[in-house]
Formats: sequence, C-alpha cells, structure tokens
Amino acid sequence: MMREFRPGLFVTFTLGLGIGAVAALLLAPKGGRDLRNEIAEGATDRVNQARRTARKIGKQAQTIVDEAADQINDAVAAGEVAYNHEKNA
Repeated sequence: MMREFRPGLFVTFTLGLGIGAVAALLLAPKGGRDLRNEIAEGATDRVNQARRTARKIGKQAQTIVDEAADQINDAVAAGEVAYNHEKNA
C-alpha cells in the first residue's frame, strides 16, 4: 500500500537534510580556520553565481524590451502611413 504524498513531509525531510548537512560540517574534524574558509568560499561562489544569473536575466530582459520597442515603432510608423494615405485620398 502506497502512502499519500504530503508537501509537509517533503519540507520536513528537506529541512532535516539541511540541518544534518550543517551539523556534519560543524562537527567534522576540520580546524576552525579551514571550516570558515570553506564556508566563505562556498558563500562567495553562490554570490558570484547569483550575480552571473542576474546579469544574464538582465540582458534577456533588455533584448525583450528592445524587440518590443522596435515592434511599437514599426506599428506607429505603419499607422502614420495609413493615416496620411487616408488623409490625402
């Protein structure tokens, strides 16, 4: 018989996994300086990854905005041509 999936169970499992990982790091037989350096390097890596991701998303957003602006300008120009054509007809 299968158990029902409950989101709370997954959250609890994930939280326990995270707490276990932190406890393992803190209780590992490493020197304090080595552990602090490892944590600092990990944090720096995550910050750099977040910055790269933010830059990538920013570039993608700018591309979308530029394409939308081009489409709007094309639509305005077409509207002006149609207006002038009807006005002079």
